[in-house]
Amino acid sequence: MERIQQYSYQDAELLAKEAFQLCLAGEIYHAQELLLRAHNPLKGLSGDISIVGYDTSVAETSDTPFVTRSLAEARAWGWFEIASGVFTLFADHPGSSIVHFKRAWRIWRPWGMATGNITTIEEHYEARSERVRAGLWLGEAWARFMSDRAQPNACAVLRAALKELGRLEQVQLLQETIEQQRRLPVALVGSPAYRDDGQSVPYICSLITLDADAPLPPTAIEQADDTTSEE
Repeated sequence: MERIQQYSYQDAELLAKEAFQLCLAGEIYHAQELLLRAHNPLKGLSGDISIVGYDTSVAETSDTPFVTRSLAEARAWGWFEIASGVFTLFADHPGSSIVHFKRAWRIWRPWGMATGNITTIEEHYEARSERVRAGLWLGEAWARFMSDRAQPNACAVLRAALKELGRLEQVQLLQETIEQQRRLPVALVGSPAYRDDGQSVPYICSLITLDADAPLPPTAIEQADDTTSEE
């Protein structure tokens, strides 16, 4: 317990970001070790369920935001969920990845809203950008999932993310995420992201070339059913 208390949210965030990069480099086992090291201090600082339990008047549902008490806590938990989602994508478990990426999106949702507890314009922009990052990864996870609803949910989430990217003028984040997703293993046969040529191409690349004059609103992420089963 004493060791856990020596960590801060910033320490957990750095561990999660390093795990994220290790996943992309293919060092999965090392990444898993860092994720465990990040999760222990997060549990010590926030508890197991306290990130959703601060507002006890709101019952948790699939649409309930994760209410974190500080931006540092949101960053730490947000990156932990993103890194965990990428880790499970490399393990060919997109259903688990959907859960992690949806959590990240829900963590950043209240911070990115106009009524959120944000003190500066920069922090509000950061929160909206991180929510979009989570959406881009969530859409890719849906595209790698084998289900009748996988393709429509992937398209809904990714079009919502593209629309928000347009508002933020965040082309760099889109390019960065596409390059990261190119490092993922080949999608499972039968999933929307699978390609006959055997290449790993981010699913969003197929949407960028389509007519997006009427993209779906950001609320489409919430409308996409996140109920999944283990592959």
